[in-house]
Amino acid sequence: MDAAGAAGGSAEAEGRSLVLTASVLALLVGSGAMFLVVVALKPIAEEFGWPRAVPSLAFSLQFVGSGLGGMAMGWALDRYGMGLPALAAALMIGGGAVLMGEVDAAWQLYSIYGVMFGFFGLGALAAPSMANIARWYVRRRGMAVGMVAGGQALAGILWPPIFGYAMQLYGWRQTALLYGLFALAALLPLCLVLRRRAPAPERRPAARSGSAPGPAPAWRRGGSSSRCARRSSAAAWRWRCRSAIWCPTSPISATRSRTRSRSCRCC
Repeated sequence: MDAAGAAGGSAEAEGRSLVLTASVLALLVGSGAMFLVVVALKPIAEEFGWPRAVPSLAFSLQFVGSGLGGMAMGWALDRYGMGLPALAAALMIGGGAVLMGEVDAAWQLYSIYGVMFGFFGLGALAAPSMANIARWYVRRRGMAVGMVAGGQALAGILWPPIFGYAMQLYGWRQTALLYGLFALAALLPLCLVLRRRAPAPERRPAARSGSAPGPAPAWRRGGSSSRCARRSSAAAWRWRCRSAIWCPTSPISATRSRTRSRSCRCC
């Protein structure tokens, strides 16, 4: 039994480490999509003759879609696990980056960033990944969630220089295409790791082995019911003491000559 328990514990620890690593890498790769338009803002605006407010609005729509998508994908996480949101994010981020290389209208750029990169992309990847890793860790849960969130921050350090260098060599359309292919190749295998279900939470042991804890007594529950119970109990005790003193057949009445007992503090 001890060997089986140790093997199960080591397997669970290995699973936690794999899911944590996959979550960090998924956010590191997937969050690069938001920086495509940031680096390519000037070339896009010059090519189409747009004001820079057009690609800037696309960048803003991504955050709106990500916020709305996080709530919807959180529901999907509770119902189906992390596999479905991760798969949606991989397809939408990779496919959206490939389609970005074919953009020729502003509404297409808005749709890619608001719906594909935002709602179904980072909305399915950022918040669900943090919620999912919290299910795997009991101890050091905050550190695990912080490491997953750090993957998105690391993307802001890694991808802008890479995009800037690639755009100088190939242009922004080819750079978006290459990033999309790389995102598909990297995120799809990570979905196989992220689809693992977190272990069931352990139940707290009972106060006594072999017996379930019973309901708390009325005087511990608090509220008006416990106060009424204490008052009724004190009143009943006073009535018993007084009836024992004044009753003619009571031994207390015979010995104390119909006087109250000084030792009875409740009367």
